Amino acid sequence: MTVKLLDLAEGRETPETWQNWWDEHETELEALLSRGEFLKLKPCRHGFQWVPVFGSQKGAIAILEKSGTAFEASDLYQDRYLAELDAFCKEQERVQREKQKEFKTSNPELFRRYPKFSKALAKALDPSDEIQPAATEEQIASQESVLNFTLPAQVREFFLLTAGINVSTGVTIDLSDLFDLTIHGERYCVLGEFWKEADGDQLLLRPGEETIWYYAHEQDKVKRLCNDMTELLEKKLARYLNEQ
Repeated sequence: MTVKLLDLAEGRETPETWQNWWDEHETELEALLSRGEFLKLKPCRHGFQWVPVFGSQKGAIAILEKSGTAFEASDLYQDRYLAELDAFCKEQERVQREKQKEFKTSNPELFRRYPKFSKALAKALDPSDEIQPAATEEQIASQESVLNFTLPAQVREFFLLTAGINVSTGVTIDLSDLFDLTIHGERYCVLGEFWKEADGDQLLLRPGEETIWYYAHEQDKVKRLCNDMTELLEKKLARYLNEQ
């Protein structure tokens, strides 16, 4: 085992050779080492190739130092991991730029109607975020019928440009996810989520109003947010997304 730990500490292992050796000797290593030593040496399951061997190298160094075995630690695994991380980050940035470009190209009417919001949204988009195609009048009417709730004119206008947005930084507005909610005896339609004060704060509509409200769930309070959907998008959400 000492020979293998020296190979690991001094950078002579590859992710494949180390994982294979570990798989073959895991049971005997668990019996031989203390629980802490075993867990530090055990290669973690990770999406990056070099993270497991880099982490195990730290465990090997600790064991060798404790035993008084001389060695010269290698920076190879750390360097390979950092290079791998850099490549991953660059690829994520490329994917993000492509998604932003596609969003701008595919949603000219959204940019025309809500320029500040659309620019902020394009800037904030992550690869996992979702912008849905426009809803039809029939889809909107169907959802209104199910809810027994007439959507404000400006909310309908928004859904005719996109049936929904889901932004991982805390903004969700989705036609198919609208639902009724009674808070302190008053009926609301939940338009979506806006993490204004805390995760999970909800955007609310009241019957017969263009006003947008929100429910601050940590305070258990309904608060007035803005006059209408345009103000919500062009001021409140545009500012919020630009700050992310």
